[in-house]
Amino acid sequence: MLHIFIISKPKNKIVKVILLSILLFTELNSFAFANMSSLSQIPKKIIYDESSLSSYREIYSRAQKLADRGNWRQLKLIKRNLEGYPLYPYLDYKELLEKMSIPNRGKISNFLATHKDSVLAYRLRSKWLEYLARRAQWNHYLKYYAPEEASISRQCQYFEALYHRQRQEEALKGGIALWTVGHSQPRQCDPLFRILIRHKAITTDHAWERFNHSVREHNYSLATYANQFITDTKTKKLTESFLKIKQNPNYLHSAINILMSNKSSALLVAYTLGDLANHNPMKAHDLWFNWDDRVLVADEDSHKFISKLVKSFIKNDANEDADRVLHEYAELINTDHNGDLIEWRIRHALGEQNWTDVEKWIGKLPHTMQKKSIWRYWHIQSLENNIYFQRQHADKLKKQLAEERDFYGFVISDKLHQNYNLNYKPAPIDKTVLYKVEANDALKRARELHFHGNKVEATREWNSATRNFDRAQWIAAAQLTHEWNWHSRAIIAMASAKYWDDLDIRFPLAFEPSINSVSINSNVQPHLLFAIARQESAFELQAVSRAGAVGLLQIMPQTAKSTAMSLNIPYKNSRQLFEIEKNLLIGSSYLKSLLKRYDNNRILALASYNAGPERVSTWLSRSGGKLTFDLWIELIPFRETRNYVKSVLMYSAIYSHKTGSQKRMLEPYEIELLL
Repeated sequence: MLHIFIISKPKNKIVKVILLSILLFTELNSFAFANMSSLSQIPKKIIYDESSLSSYREIYSRAQKLADRGNWRQLKLIKRNLEGYPLYPYLDYKELLEKMSIPNRGKISNFLATHKDSVLAYRLRSKWLEYLARRAQWNHYLKYYAPEEASISRQCQYFEALYHRQRQEEALKGGIALWTVGHSQPRQCDPLFRILIRHKAITTDHAWERFNHSVREHNYSLATYANQFITDTKTKKLTESFLKIKQNPNYLHSAINILMSNKSSALLVAYTLGDLANHNPMKAHDLWFNWDDRVLVADEDSHKFISKLVKSFIKNDANEDADRVLHEYAELINTDHNGDLIEWRIRHALGEQNWTDVEKWIGKLPHTMQKKSIWRYWHIQSLENNIYFQRQHADKLKKQLAEERDFYGFVISDKLHQNYNLNYKPAPIDKTVLYKVEANDALKRARELHFHGNKVEATREWNSATRNFDRAQWIAAAQLTHEWNWHSRAIIAMASAKYWDDLDIRFPLAFEPSINSVSINSNVQPHLLFAIARQESAFELQAVSRAGAVGLLQIMPQTAKSTAMSLNIPYKNSRQLFEIEKNLLIGSSYLKSLLKRYDNNRILALASYNAGPERVSTWLSRSGGKLTFDLWIELIPFRETRNYVKSVLMYSAIYSHKTGSQKRMLEPYEIELLL
């Protein structure tokens, strides 16, 4: 319900407080009433006027600061004005964490029951169980343990609790299951594993299983550790033979026969031959194809070996040997691995500009892969480079490909001198579904956490809210988050719904004033900055990549520091990269320096922005100015950079249309220049 208050300006502070209290009481009671609706009914849409919602948010911000300072008495007073606000439970959660104790277990139980299945309940239970385990409160631990949401750490502590409560057989069995993996487990598992060792519960079979898992994950130090628990002489001989070869390849000829003579060591043979294939592919080939038990190797491990073998043959200019192996294993590669190795082989043929091989290997891909734009494009190119070229057939294929809204569709459209087919179609609005999604408690919390700048918590609540969404709900979530200017989630939601044609949601003009302003100052086209921001962070200001790139344009701190220093941009530390203006200023300045370095060639500048100028220099040196732009992009060794360049160029064309500049994806000089 929308409450509108027409009030003359209060003349003193007491009147102001009374009026604010009336406003809060009215709004919060309507909010609480809405939350009492039955889940089977369509919840009413709750609409806030700006002043009331901003009042809740302001009070919550003050409450947060009190909680951070541990001022629980003052917080208790201010919390009264927040009952019903979506983030109210976060204040209770902080206090329970701070005051966690056995006497407070009743309050913890109440919170877990009240907020069952929520992110906060999951986190509180996990922290509470950790607290109980550290104090050896095993009876309480077993009471609060929830197997369906237990992490590996909590599982280990659970079996430790069983052990201390005289359920040793169950504890040891559970402990063995957690021990027999190919990676190290969390430190919370150490006490349980010491119990296993003390009871001599780890048998040769268990150790052999862990040894094999470790080899599969290339964790050879863990394999060596597992080997300590192998007591059977025959099994020990196998593991020692494998480890000897790993330490010194000269042992291969004497040790490989030991491994190949035992059917149970099929995995070890496959990995040993895979290492051999890197430097002696023919020897590895002969050993593999003369080994009858290769059929015992799991498909995944066979594929890894075949990939190494084929690539090593190609590296040694033994294309016929490589192709013979590829033909034999094409079904495995296509069925279980989506033709990835055959795609690699096509790219090698593209590098040689062997159009006959390009056409041949495209034909070996699964039919679904052949229909992808990338291979339709290179199929056309191979046809045009064939001496029996049929222009009419190729032109028909070009017109069909030009219908696609992707990099290759746009390239073909440029060649045909026609407009890009953007295929814009807004997603349908289902108000019933929209209201239900909007009433989702976790999504309400996610929205408010996003507003308060808490990206991590907001994302957790988002993931919880959307965990079981169907297509209609994903579309509704996209529409809501787009309205909230939470563009990264809107983009993800549309992708989850596999609805690709709503360009307003998928390609928002987010932060338009800031981007336009920095575009003028840096002399970088705004549609290119939009495209990079869309690809790099999906317009998430607080984004941080695994590599450490920060903010809207995903700038590495060292790059930011050097760019700021060279251009006299005021810059203190990497935290400033979360500020939109600073991020855009430094990012656009760095991009401008790359464009200048490569004579405004965006292909090279974008590749450099993603992979670094040094790598681009290496790739240019290898190609020697002999490749057309499309071949050069396709032969970028890094899949991530290859896809990055294509995506940003395609996005820039879309944003060019949305901003009204109507620029082509590539300029004539970028198309004509050999790289």
